[in-house]
Amino acid sequence: MKALVTGGTGFIGSSVVRLLLEGGHAVRMLTRRKELPEEFKGKEVEGVHGDLKDFSSVIKAMDGIDLFYHIGEIKNVNETASRNNVKLMEQIIAGMQEKDVWRLIFVSSLTVAGIPSVSPAGEETEPEVVLEDHYTSYKRACEKLLLNSLPGRYVIIRPAPVYGPGSRYLGRFLNAIEKFGPVGFPFIGNAKNIAPLIYIKDLADAIYLSGLVPSASGQIFNLTDGLRHSWLDFLNTVAEQLGKKLRIMPIPPLFLKIPAVPFDLLAGIFGIKLDPVQYVNYFSKDLWFDNTKAQDLLGWRPEHTLDDGVREMIKFFRGV
Repeated sequence: MKALVTGGTGFIGSSVVRLLLEGGHAVRMLTRRKELPEEFKGKEVEGVHGDLKDFSSVIKAMDGIDLFYHIGEIKNVNETASRNNVKLMEQIIAGMQEKDVWRLIFVSSLTVAGIPSVSPAGEETEPEVVLEDHYTSYKRACEKLLLNSLPGRYVIIRPAPVYGPGSRYLGRFLNAIEKFGPVGFPFIGNAKNIAPLIYIKDLADAIYLSGLVPSASGQIFNLTDGLRHSWLDFLNTVAEQLGKKLRIMPIPPLFLKIPAVPFDLLAGIFGIKLDPVQYVNYFSKDLWFDNTKAQDLLGWRPEHTLDDGVREMIKFFRGV
């Protein structure tokens, strides 16, 4: 098969491209770069110059493809960008209806599932709290467009916060742990609530499979490692493998609702910025999601433990 990938040079997208090539599939990569990344040169990768802001370049890139992995996005820095991402999805759906593209795989966000009303939560669980930040709102709007306008020809992937080698955000996060861990790393509450996480290679494997497995059509998958680990478990694992001590400096939730309080340290985990109230809600609740649906329908299993994933992440960023 031939697959079009947006975001193919990014953290998640590049991992999916590698799996497509390993599986013997041809890849067309929409990119603003003049040249392909070095690792993809000389392989079955076609670089097509284009920009997600230029809807026509995206539609043109859909010619002659079988699968469309929509992993990239217009940089989501404000409400205008969010609206443009929704408009882009509208154009992609129109293109799908005109062209002979078998399936669209859309990478959404676990934040669309909100704060669940029960644990562990499944894809059909009603949220106790619906997140309304502009990032989550645009992802939710795109999901609704797919459900209503492209029945049976889409797969929606909702990843948990992703960690591992290659993220442009997690390097800053490791630096923050090294700097502030021994004296006091700020976090909402005691960080002992359940944290949804997924290692990059496990996520990429699920995204890859969702484009190929027939039973995935028309499905939504909440993707986490399915484990009951806490934010504190994650932070302690990072600190231990960096050879640092970690002391959590609990921040009262009410204090975090003051707009002037900076959230850059926490933003490193997500690569997005929610507003202060959303941070309080999301980081201070148990967020345990069941991944049984993905395991059953995709034949997928997370293969990396928290220790293994963090170790590989640190090796990448520290060059050891």
